[in-house]
Amino acid sequence: MQVPDRLVTERLHLRHFTAADAPFVVDLVSDPAIAAGVLELPFPYTLADALEWICQLEQGRESGREYTFAVSERERGTLAGAASLRINCEHSHAELGYWIGRDFRGKGYAREAASALLEFGFFGLGLHRIYARHLAWNTASARVLTGIGLTHEGTMRGHALKWGSFHDIEVYGICIDEYYRKHAAGKKKRGVGPKGGS
Repeated sequence: MQVPDRLVTERLHLRHFTAADAPFVVDLVSDPAIAAGVLELPFPYTLADALEWICQLEQGRESGREYTFAVSERERGTLAGAASLRINCEHSHAELGYWIGRDFRGKGYAREAASALLEFGFFGLGLHRIYARHLAWNTASARVLTGIGLTHEGTMRGHALKWGSFHDIEVYGICIDEYYRKHAAGKKKRGVGPKGGS
């Protein structure tokens, strides 16, 4: 399957990262608030870290194991964050992840980008299930995930070690049949779709 170069939403372009993005990635993720909520993110974060990460993203995309998009504003083209699907081909599921820079929070960008990746995962990749996790204290992420239709499935107690402390992890998920039902219901509610009549 050919993966599109970009996904377009009402306010965002989701595109592939390039090496030219590396300095902007460093600026965004050097914020301790982002580093605190992303388990695999080193801190402090350097230009070398960003370049290595972007190179790994290309390898993941080529193998079909990971699709990570730069979240940028449509009007200005400004890099605002990242959103990803990590694919398990054997089980036809993926883990959804995202982060948004401090200056771009409170605009609904995380929800808009995450919703686009759900659609891409189910309609584009034909996945059976998409799930997501967040540290228990990150209630903003909980609102994003429930807002796009994922169901809270449970808590993994003391599951993650971050900066010397163990944290509970909250798990959310949605399967394709549930997504189709909610997607169709949303269209019906908005009056989208074929009109009846003779």
